[in-house]
Amino acid sequence: MNYYIDFDNTLYETAKLTSLMIEGISNFVSKTAGKDKQKIFDEVIRGFNSTTGNIFAYAETIASKYGINSDDMRECVESIIDNGKQISFDDAKRFLKRLKSNGHHVTLLTYIPDKSNSDYQMRKIDGSGLKEYFDSIIITPELKFNLDLDYKNGIFIDDDPRDLIGLYEKNPIKVIRIRKRSNKRSKINIDNSNIEEHESFDTITVPKARNYEDSGR
Repeated sequence: MNYYIDFDNTLYETAKLTSLMIEGISNFVSKTAGKDKQKIFDEVIRGFNSTTGNIFAYAETIASKYGINSDDMRECVESIIDNGKQISFDDAKRFLKRLKSNGHHVTLLTYIPDKSNSDYQMRKIDGSGLKEYFDSIIITPELKFNLDLDYKNGIFIDDDPRDLIGLYEKNPIKVIRIRKRSNKRSKINIDNSNIEEHESFDTITVPKARNYEDSGR
């Protein structure tokens, strides 16, 4: 069976990464330029849009403002991203292991609002420690339900109500919502009882891949 799974806020606690990067940039500026850490932190967090912003370009702007070597600043940010195993949800890793041990084909399907952020997204995936569990990776600036995919033979797992609803309309085998309490999108209700909801991957049933083959699906 083909599983398509979202990355940000589904497998990976993206808000935590943003916090760590903001803190890392602030600490680096404070130590290197001798500035008050809290004032720098307030400035850095106020100026970055985690949804659309490019963290590397933003870090370079901050570095330039305080006369700091931009390469050193970039290395600071990259180090945080590259050590992202702690940011991956433990239950997500257990689920991916179950999928692979049961013989399923697993695709990481992740949306980016700007294609210029694709390198950043790939670096997050590399640092997450989850890449080894995927047979393929799709990073797309297009909406997930407007791609050239075999939707009707797939199971889709996501956290975003927009994507969940759009994917459901493609008539896939199943759409599953991961609704973690820490995710701000979890506050949004979806008026569709056919979209399965789980707070944890641990409660999702994973059949043997051959069960679908035997049933002719």
